[in-house]
Amino acid sequence: MADPTIQTFCCHNRIRSPPAIKLMSEFDTDGYIVVCLVSSVFGIAGAIYQIWIRHEEGPTHHAVRRRRGGELTLSNQNIGRQIIVWLAVADLCASFGVFLRSALWKYIKDAIPPDSDVDDTTNVIFCAVSSAWIQYFYMCTWLWTLCYAINIRRQLTGARYALRTYHYYVWSISAVLTGVGLTVLYVPDADCHNVHDMTTAYMRILPNYVMTYGPMIAVMVANPVLYYQASREIDRQLVARFSQMSNTERDLMTKFKLKFSLINVVFYICWLPNLVNGIVLWTMWYSLPFSMVITVWYIMAITNPLQAFFNTLVYQKWNCRWRFRRQASTDTSAEVRRRNRASMVYNEGTPLLQSKLDSPSASTLQLHQTSVELIPTPTRSINNCSLV
Repeated sequence: MADPTIQTFCCHNRIRSPPAIKLMSEFDTDGYIVVCLVSSVFGIAGAIYQIWIRHEEGPTHHAVRRRRGGELTLSNQNIGRQIIVWLAVADLCASFGVFLRSALWKYIKDAIPPDSDVDDTTNVIFCAVSSAWIQYFYMCTWLWTLCYAINIRRQLTGARYALRTYHYYVWSISAVLTGVGLTVLYVPDADCHNVHDMTTAYMRILPNYVMTYGPMIAVMVANPVLYYQASREIDRQLVARFSQMSNTERDLMTKFKLKFSLINVVFYICWLPNLVNGIVLWTMWYSLPFSMVITVWYIMAITNPLQAFFNTLVYQKWNCRWRFRRQASTDTSAEVRRRNRASMVYNEGTPLLQSKLDSPSASTLQLHQTSVELIPTPTRSINNCSLV
């Protein structure tokens, strides 16, 4: 799991603070390690499925756009899919780090710096490096989750960022925050348990908590706001296109809101226990409810690595087949029929929204092609629209 408390366990343990010793003894038990191993295996499997196994249609003429000079760029829907893939890549690296660390702790009992005055430099280095690896990649997953929401919001307004822009922000911000927090914690002597007053604790330990929980809280606050704005924009565009809000539009809106909500719920389930743990430790350190803290730790050991598995359920392809009743006088040429068949399949690559790629503005949903002739009162029905 990604928690600043574990990183403090990697310091030299020469002060023998009673609360710290009691927590560390529970952290190093076989039961806790087995829980971490099992949940990380599920996380690895979910990430592998999202990256390599999940079926995606091959590139079409909508997949890329050609700029001046022949440069090919990803369309909005493909950028959304790539964000999901890179989110899974970060999840894979983090889950693998949890698995490797837990496996080594299972078979090397003194991997955590021991409660003694012996030289434990090797233990400190291994513990610190593995914890930094896990924290860095989990922080990347938080930022990729935020980037996905930003991409949806900007896509609806006809704007977009290039994929490389998201890469710059995610990897660099995570590196800076992780590096600063752990540098303050470990430099110069990795003796963060040698804290005699609250001022020293604030200067030595608190920055790492802020650097870790800051991005997490930012995503928890920003994502619901972005998805709420996206839902209202979809509502507005549907009404603008059809000049009404029929049961069909309401059904589509319900499915969008359901998916937006599930993405937020999964993130809260996976990371809210970490926030609760940090609040409890900092407000009740000298009278810790050990049973509560240990219970929260086991929950974190389950939910943190399972984020990759849960993401495979909520970041799924969104297939909607739309049927339109056309007039009998409509042109029945082979080319028109081919375009009409293509227009009846609304395939979401973000996988939520698809902009109208053929127009200068991407502010409208591509629910049908303009070549389809509708009778004055069109009958629109969802033939197959589900979270699959």
